Amino acid sequence: MRYFTSVCFLLTAMVTGAQSPDSIWQQGLKNFDQQNFHGVIEDMNNLLSIAPLYPNAFYNRGIAYMNLGDMESACADLNNALSLGVDENKKMIGYLCDPDVVRNLLLEQYYKKETVYPELGYRPRYTHADTLRGSLRAERTCFDVYFYDLRVKIIPKGKKIEGNNDIYFQVMQPTQRIQVDLFSNYEVTSVLWNGIGVAWNRDGNAIFIEFPEELSAGEMQVVSISYRGKPVIAPNPPWDGGFVWNHDKNKDLWLGVACEHLGASSWWPTKDHMTDKPDSMQITLDIPRGYQAVSNGNLRNSETVDKKTDRFTWFVHYPINNYNVTFYVGKYTAFNDTLVQGTDTLRLDYNVLTYNLDTAREHFRQTRDVLSFYNEAFGFYPFPGDGFGLVESSYEGMEHQSAIAYGHGYKHNNSQDYRNQLYDYIIVHEAAHEWWGNSVTACDMADIWIHEGFATYAEYLFLEHRLGKEEYMYELADKSRYIFNVWPLVQNRGVNENTFASNDVYNKGAMLLHCLRCSINNDSLFFGMLRDFCIQYRYKTVNSDDFIRFVNEYTGSDYTAFFKKYLHETTLPVLTYTCAVENGDLVIHYRWNGVEEGFVMPFGIETNRKESIRLVANTRWQEIRIPGAEWFNFYNLWKGYSGSPENSFTYFNTHREKASVNQ
Repeated sequence: MRYFTSVCFLLTAMVTGAQSPDSIWQQGLKNFDQQNFHGVIEDMNNLLSIAPLYPNAFYNRGIAYMNLGDMESACADLNNALSLGVDENKKMIGYLCDPDVVRNLLLEQYYKKETVYPELGYRPRYTHADTLRGSLRAERTCFDVYFYDLRVKIIPKGKKIEGNNDIYFQVMQPTQRIQVDLFSNYEVTSVLWNGIGVAWNRDGNAIFIEFPEELSAGEMQVVSISYRGKPVIAPNPPWDGGFVWNHDKNKDLWLGVACEHLGASSWWPTKDHMTDKPDSMQITLDIPRGYQAVSNGNLRNSETVDKKTDRFTWFVHYPINNYNVTFYVGKYTAFNDTLVQGTDTLRLDYNVLTYNLDTAREHFRQTRDVLSFYNEAFGFYPFPGDGFGLVESSYEGMEHQSAIAYGHGYKHNNSQDYRNQLYDYIIVHEAAHEWWGNSVTACDMADIWIHEGFATYAEYLFLEHRLGKEEYMYELADKSRYIFNVWPLVQNRGVNENTFASNDVYNKGAMLLHCLRCSINNDSLFFGMLRDFCIQYRYKTVNSDDFIRFVNEYTGSDYTAFFKKYLHETTLPVLTYTCAVENGDLVIHYRWNGVEEGFVMPFGIETNRKESIRLVANTRWQEIRIPGAEWFNFYNLWKGYSGSPENSFTYFNTHREKASVNQ
């Protein structure tokens, strides 16, 4: 095919007397070397006018479009190149240009056991069980939990547990019926109210307790639920949650649980909705003798129950969301450190497997750097009375409040690690969750980007603080290449939405905050806004609209259209533009497309003379004239950020219009 096309080039050139195909091709390569991608496109247009089926011309033009951010035109050309026999970067083109390829990979990973439907945005059909779990029904809103007293016996033989939870609550509206959640694989052995057994019935994973009389608003009440059974075993913790029955390298027991999204009701009876955090909590664990049990908060008591059982009682002094309640059982050794910052002192508690003690002492020194920055950026650590804790775990990591799971092996060993290799991303990311997720908590799984996007962005801010803006930009751009845009960041509320599907809540959530920073273009205002939001909503639950309102009020500008685009849609803003050289000036017209009126965001360009310019676009045509320039490129994920003006590297696609603009 390529030989035949080359012959066609020569014959056409001989007949028409046109510029030779080889000279056009060489000019295209020269423009590629200079990163003049508009020039490459013109060259390939000329080449294709001579030989309309030349595959490498389609390929090169497609790559040029891609570098300019015009993904629609890029994919049209790259797919044409494939159909004409080009096999270079076939896999990459599939990922970039065939939505089925990435989507099907993600569906296979995140929806193994559920059928999803295109007409529902590739989500499952939500059932009555989903509503019971995710919605704020009257049987939930009628009461507010202020204290849990949870007691659990962990029985490795048979991989089972038995326990009891006393649920202390205030009645918010008169009711005779409340909903408590506990997975149906458990047997409920008793439900007591004021020491008296009361009627209850199951509906799947929900338990409805019927009181013999109506409870009045304002009353303080307590119900006690006893249960036993085999908890769900985690297939791939912490991403696919449940219990972890494991052994360390000495073949000693090493147990734990991680249950975000799966739900705390997978192992203890609770009001399993993110809107209701108890004010405090006690956790008592009975475990095989000779081991240590670590949980949230402070160790209040440890004692021997009998020759086979030890008991550890932990107490949490602050509000805690349900999925953060956890335990670890192993051959642990504890050590401590102290962070003094101004007039504040914070205790750092570490529990590690005994044979890793020396390694952990050295590796965890970095924690003080991390926490010092977060204290300054977001307000002092929200749970000082409980201390900050890291606990060695057999799974990668999890932000369990004051007892963060650390399972990264005290080394750098996967693609999520930072380029600088100085800081451990598990420590940096999970520590950020003490502010974003544990203190400020999303009120619905649909808003979980408030946990993950903010925590991921906090990582980059920490790297910027410690290592400079280059490290911030590198990590932001590097991780943003793993944004897939299959599902919106915020979608269905009230159904325990699987917003972790695709993990865009991490990378796109962080990029959203970066784009917001660029749009505000005032770092003092932006950082003050993040800090004040974190302090104002400390210990509270929030949704995305709460943050949008706060941003609009704090900045005095309306970013509603900005948030709608990045939170609720999967397509990117498209910068529509024209460009031409007129009387020695490069004239560019530009505006945002595919967005609502009111959308405003900056972008950056670099001219052939290496001038870097920050521009701010809205939905109306604007013009810039650049004397002496001949062509330009956008700073984007494809060309890169290097050299971009401050607060100009944003996340968007482009489209060049050929016609002139009537403003």
